[in-house]
Amino acid sequence: PRLTLTLTMLQSIERQSGLPIAFNPLTCTISWPDSIPVGRASTRTLEEMKEFIREPQAKARQDGVYHVYRNLSRHEDAARIRAARVRYDITVIPPGAFAGQRREFLRTAGHYHALKPGTAIAYPEVYEVIAGRAYWLLQRPLTEDLSRLEETYIVEAGPGEKAVMLPRFGHISINASDEPLVIANWISDTFQYDYQPYHRFHGGGYWVLEGDMPDTVEFERNHNYASVPELKKLRPKEAPELGLERSRPLYSLAHNLDRLSFLNNPEEFTSILTLDHCYRTIV
Repeated sequence: PRLTLTLTMLQSIERQSGLPIAFNPLTCTISWPDSIPVGRASTRTLEEMKEFIREPQAKARQDGVYHVYRNLSRHEDAARIRAARVRYDITVIPPGAFAGQRREFLRTAGHYHALKPGTAIAYPEVYEVIAGRAYWLLQRPLTEDLSRLEETYIVEAGPGEKAVMLPRFGHISINASDEPLVIANWISDTFQYDYQPYHRFHGGGYWVLEGDMPDTVEFERNHNYASVPELKKLRPKEAPELGLERSRPLYSLAHNLDRLSFLNNPEEFTSILTLDHCYRTIV
């Protein structure tokens, strides 16, 4: 069921996030007390997104397509988190769509992660839905030709669910509902995102569009890619061995940072960082 944003969420989403922060669903922004240091807050604008979407000339109701708050933590946790070389972020995607010939749901730009030096394994990432309902579009391209995708998946998750962005999979976060989407993530701070393939192909292997009927979602193959396989649907599984349980906020791992070692050492977790282990297929 969807999580209805009420006036109480203007005061606190601490229970959902594990941090004493407040969310304003009217402005889709987050505020925090002085006890929460924030490394950087940024907004991805419509102008910045125009080459990442289906129709570069499409309009949106607001210029701020999504907001990212990086390096959030409690003061008492900040030094340990830095020493562990990980980062906790929150992203807010408002409801709505890029309005062109078709209405493409608001989303992030999309990116790939670098390979860990000395290995053939890319860095993973883990997300949690704090409020709203999320879609993640995961795609794995051929190593030698990023225009040819070997696997594509759509992951749907609700409040409390955690989704692992597996090595070698690029991903986009999408808000396909009529309420704000608030998601958190843990990620290694040792590399930079690669946005260029998503810029080059105007998005992922599929565009996620409003359907012709109310409250429906359609998936359209992105013709800018040379090859796009059939899209398969997934739901996240819990992964207790990684500390990923629905009943505990993702931020709680700030008190057990060893559980996040898979983010910096994915080569030691190859048996766990798999589709079968982290997801179940939806028919």
